Amino acid sequence: MKLNKMLLSLLAIYCLNGCVSNNIAWKTNENIKKIKIGMTKEEVIKTLGQKYMITSSARDAYGNPVEVIGYKSDMGEEYHLKFITNKLTEWNRQHINKNVVKDHLPSD
Repeated sequence: MKLNKMLLSLLAIYCLNGCVSNNIAWKTNENIKKIKIGMTKEEVIKTLGQKYMITSSARDAYGNPVEVIGYKSDMGEEYHLKFITNKLTEWNRQHINKNVVKDHLPSD
């Protein structure tokens, strides 16, 4: 009986965690509509939330800092937002293929 309660509790935690994760991603889809070119990185993060990843960081030909941050959506997509000198210059949505098949070389 104790094991059943423990399994039920773990299942409930797992389900709630999935709902929270999906809610964060869904909010990204809704809030991306509020993003405007020229916003600062801080304004974008305030709009889309703290759950982002830095996907690249560099300097352009003029020495300006360039950073791209990414947010996941609930549709198997990622939004990539590019900042030059802390200003949003472009963003795009990329579909992430979760079913990638790796090429296999024939063995000798």
